[in-house]
Amino acid sequence: MDEKTVAKTSRYSLLAQIIVFNTIPLIGVVFYHWNAGLLILAYFMETIVALLFHAVRLWYVHFRWGSHPETKSRAANMAKANGGNSMPGVFLPVFMLAVFGFFCFVQLMVMGGFAEKAFPGGIFHNMYKAATGELAWVLASFTFLQLSRFFMEVIREEYRYTPSEALFFQPFRRILVQQLTVILGGFFIVFGGTTPYVFVLVLVTLSIDLFFFFINNKKLKAFVTKSDPEAEKHYEEMKKMM
Repeated sequence: MDEKTVAKTSRYSLLAQIIVFNTIPLIGVVFYHWNAGLLILAYFMETIVALLFHAVRLWYVHFRWGSHPETKSRAANMAKANGGNSMPGVFLPVFMLAVFGFFCFVQLMVMGGFAEKAFPGGIFHNMYKAATGELAWVLASFTFLQLSRFFMEVIREEYRYTPSEALFFQPFRRILVQQLTVILGGFFIVFGGTTPYVFVLVLVTLSIDLFFFFINNKKLKAFVTKSDPEAEKHYEEMKKMM
């Protein structure tokens, strides 16, 4: 099997994983009566899992490619364009976790504040229940998906000669989904009926994952940007956060 065929097979495999692992929570709620409220917390914890994997990704990219002249040149150009010096790659994962971790903590406190009735015993107690009970399968599927993505990136050398600073904002889309979790989740929890919300959450998460999976597709780019130069510029900027 040639290299092109292997890459294509791996890509289809990842697409299948994205679809399957995103629909596991929906199957659990509909057919196995999983607690929809706790599932919302499981999605929150998926963001934490994604952040931890991204920290590993940043370290890997720094230690694997950071000392290469081409990587250093790109990093210097980035720093010049941003009007300042770049942060040492070895410290960047810690800084990333601190920045996005703060957003996660604030959103968690907000959710716990207006959803006390839905989470008796406190938000952290219910997160523990979600992680150790039947929803452990959900977290396991999220973790496996992140692990698969990381290994595929390593095998394909996806970030060859890429400065780790260029990947700093990748978790932004996870924070975006998390914002939707807090806003929409809080609405459904307060007014009752969390099960319909699970359908919304799964649909939104799956749509975002599929969009970023196909983001390099020329037809998708043309559809989103309508061939407008300014829109194409913003599209290319968004790709840096994929």
